[in-house]
Amino acid sequence: MKHKIVFLDMDGTLYQTENDIIQDSSLEAIDTLREKGYMVCCATGRPLNQMDSILKKVQFDYYVLINGSYILDGAFEEVASAPIDKEIVNEIVAFCQENEFGLMFHFGDATYIYNQFYPMYDFCKYCNVLNSLFYDESQSYHKRHRAYNAVILTKDKHQIDEFLEKHPSLRADLINVKTDGFMFDVFNKDNDKSKGIELMMQKINFSWKDVIAFGDSTNDIQMLEKADIGVAMGSASDYVKSFANFATTSTYDNGIYNGIKKILLDED
Repeated sequence: MKHKIVFLDMDGTLYQTENDIIQDSSLEAIDTLREKGYMVCCATGRPLNQMDSILKKVQFDYYVLINGSYILDGAFEEVASAPIDKEIVNEIVAFCQENEFGLMFHFGDATYIYNQFYPMYDFCKYCNVLNSLFYDESQSYHKRHRAYNAVILTKDKHQIDEFLEKHPSLRADLINVKTDGFMFDVFNKDNDKSKGIELMMQKINFSWKDVIAFGDSTNDIQMLEKADIGVAMGSASDYVKSFANFATTSTYDNGIYNGIKKILLDED
């Protein structure tokens, strides 16, 4: 067995977001990996509270959550974390209040909507992530808890860009979903899945040479590129595929199963 650990993105990779499906073939592939001694971990933009429907079908050895900013072990104990600075969180709140942008924060195990409740709720419903979703009319929950990312709803990308210019420690990733505007994930600039994976692997003395990674989107690029074997899903853009070792079929067409089958044949 050349490799030791497999990281799976969730949405568009293991999980069919819009219809709440994980294919039986994917679960079979995960069982096969475990039988052969591989660790199987998730690497996702989701917080823990948005993993509920997935965890009913599969559990993982480690959880690299919120794009690498919140890492848990299999018992859901914190391994490492990188929350947004509290003063910057205050500025995000003021910025969205002033411009009447939709806003919610992920706090690791709960998500709180601050502005534009119904558009934000509809977004969460579309993504099947209504668990531990709350409305904070006082917009104060962040004063007592660590925020790992903000989700901002607006059509005004220019305003987002101006805000980021004033806050070079942040970055914003566009979420391509059906909403009344555009959704932007706002994180610490140096947070990504690959950084979270590195923090996790330090605990178990693994390196990128031990890693197989599957993903489909731009927030998977770093881990696909750094993994010894990076596998892009069939639905990924050509740009994302260019960072992978090979592309498998889509999440609708046994993509995880086909990719794992190919790798295990090569490993054997």
